[in-house]
Amino acid sequence: MEENTDPIWKDDRYGKSRELLYYYNQQGHYEKKVEFQGETVRVIAQQAWDVFNSRIEDARQKVLAGKVSPIVYYMEKDIADPITLSKMAGISLWRVKWHFKPGVFKRLNEKTLKKYAEAFNITVEQLKNVQ
Repeated sequence: MEENTDPIWKDDRYGKSRELLYYYNQQGHYEKKVEFQGETVRVIAQQAWDVFNSRIEDARQKVLAGKVSPIVYYMEKDIADPITLSKMAGISLWRVKWHFKPGVFKRLNEKTLKKYAEAFNITVEQLKNVQ
């Protein structure tokens, strides 16, 4: 595979996986072909990951500035939304949203913090300290 010098490729892992493609041949029959991911798929995937990474960084900056609780950062990092987090942690949706406030988060008891930590697969100490 030749080296790609295009600056859009920030990560060498993209384009190294194969996918099964179905297409019509000249006789109108389906054929299967295994190929490496096409350029459009790689560009779209890179753009999507860039959006996710910028959202994660924005959440981290808001946590460090004291605007939101660390729950928001870890939720973005896990590519989750409040509904998904509510189900993962076993906490009602309105309470999850309430816990996004830094003042409320600081007053959470250990049992609730442990639920969030287990949902994010981290320790309570990691949940409290975003760097």
